[in-house]
Amino acid sequence: MLMKKTELEVVSTITDGIAIGLKNLPSLIVAAVCYVLTIWIPYLNVGTTIAMNSIPGRLAKGDVISPFFIFDEKYRRDFSAFFLLCAFTYMVTWVGFFFVIIPGIIISLSLSLATYILVDFDKSPTDAMKLSNQATYGHKWTIFFIGLLFGFAMGVLFAILGGIGGLLGSTFQMILLIAAIICVIPFSLGINAVIYKVLYLDTLEDDEQPAAEPETFVG
Repeated sequence: MLMKKTELEVVSTITDGIAIGLKNLPSLIVAAVCYVLTIWIPYLNVGTTIAMNSIPGRLAKGDVISPFFIFDEKYRRDFSAFFLLCAFTYMVTWVGFFFVIIPGIIISLSLSLATYILVDFDKSPTDAMKLSNQATYGHKWTIFFIGLLFGFAMGVLFAILGGIGGLLGSTFQMILLIAAIICVIPFSLGINAVIYKVLYLDTLEDDEQPAAEPETFVG
């Protein structure tokens, strides 16, 4: 049963998300590096992709994340629902984009929580999409402006780092930008965790909440 949602605020969502990212920065950076290094390995990359998509949900529940949890075999046991969700989301979003772009943006925002719901609650792809649409109702443009503001800030940061790196040589510039991208990932995951918590997890009754999965921290 869904309860009344609390209000999603742009500035507090970004600041809270950055705080979550900072708290989990070492483990999330290592997890991102491990994912990039193993993305080319068939079958293993299926599980690690699902695991990476589960991170905002885990952060939203306050889980302590080990950077190597992405290799847990449980994420490879049943991946058909995840791929079906990806296919359904892709199709309906692109249908929306054919109608002068804006409907596609709205659809993508309405389905932005579907992956977390599917992984957390073992829902079917269609149920996860329906619940995501319900959770984001009335908040889509707030989510859009959160992403826009965060993206603008990161764009300014990358421009500054790119300028500094350009003065020191193209190789150093490339290394600096790659390092910046990897470091930004935890903050993006943290912001998504806040949005998921406020719009979905906090609306559930206590007996509907998923159990937290504490793990030993490996920095």
